Amino acid sequence: MGKGKNVFLGIVLFSLTAAVLGLSVCVFRLSSRLKDVEPTFLQAEQEAQESEEEETIDVETFKQYAQEYNVGISFLQRFFDDKIVYKSGGEIIYQPIDENLEKNNINWDHLIRSGGRIEYIENGEEAAHQVIDVSSYQGEIDWQRVKADGIEEAYIRLGYRGWGTGEILLDEQFHNNIKNAQAAGIRVGVYFFSQAISVEEAQEEADFVLQNLEGYELDLPVAFDTELITEGEGRANGLSQQMRTDIAIAFCEKVKEAGFQPMIYANVEQFFSHLDYPRIAQYDIWFAQHFTRPFFPYKLRVWQYSASGTVDGITGPVDLNLCFANCDSE
Repeated sequence: MGKGKNVFLGIVLFSLTAAVLGLSVCVFRLSSRLKDVEPTFLQAEQEAQESEEEETIDVETFKQYAQEYNVGISFLQRFFDDKIVYKSGGEIIYQPIDENLEKNNINWDHLIRSGGRIEYIENGEEAAHQVIDVSSYQGEIDWQRVKADGIEEAYIRLGYRGWGTGEILLDEQFHNNIKNAQAAGIRVGVYFFSQAISVEEAQEEADFVLQNLEGYELDLPVAFDTELITEGEGRANGLSQQMRTDIAIAFCEKVKEAGFQPMIYANVEQFFSHLDYPRIAQYDIWFAQHFTRPFFPYKLRVWQYSASGTVDGITGPVDLNLCFANCDSE
């Protein structure tokens, strides 16, 4: 019995010794293999670093690539928080932010898309008004249904100057729209589509607006809409930046003298390439940029975020906006 036990222990010890020797051989072989492989890993890492360094480019080269490959502005803007990026005449413009101008305090992270609309939420509540702008293009509007669909404010086109003829005309639906919108409890303002080519014509447009506002009280500003005509040779397309700015100021001052709050509507290219923005920053700003997340650092009252919205009571697409501040008339 004792002898058998000793034999059994001997066998176990022998087996353990063999296993240890086998493990040592494996460890030795693995160590040797790692020594062979380690330089390969180091070499690969070094090559990756060199490749990464080669792919890093300076800002000016990045801009050249963006121009060459026609990079989208909404994407490109993400890389420049100290400049306003937009296109003008096919060229990408990097407009430095003017630190002397009043900034807005809008936190664009608070924008929430809900269906086809965008809401601005602070502390769990809506902090901006839903706004539409309409003209005769929308036909007859059921304003009671518009109100029930959550629209609080509307800018109604009062009139326009023909971009070819230069004739000033009243919007066919102006009187119906303003009367019925106000009857539905919607706060209203108006806008005029300008094609003035002189200060005198701008004042003529303002006089036309004031004449047709007789008998009405507005809750919101009178907006001056200045745009380039893209579907033809608009009579005002060739205006210099200084003249277009003089025209905008002449209209706004005439409206202001009559006791109304003036506002200027434009997109980013118009504001910074065709208008002298520091000269018009004194007025309320209505900024058009159809991005999910806009970029506009300066003070603004209204942001137009879509030209293809849907609102109950309106047939077809309609412009959608958010009013962030001073949503009631001053």
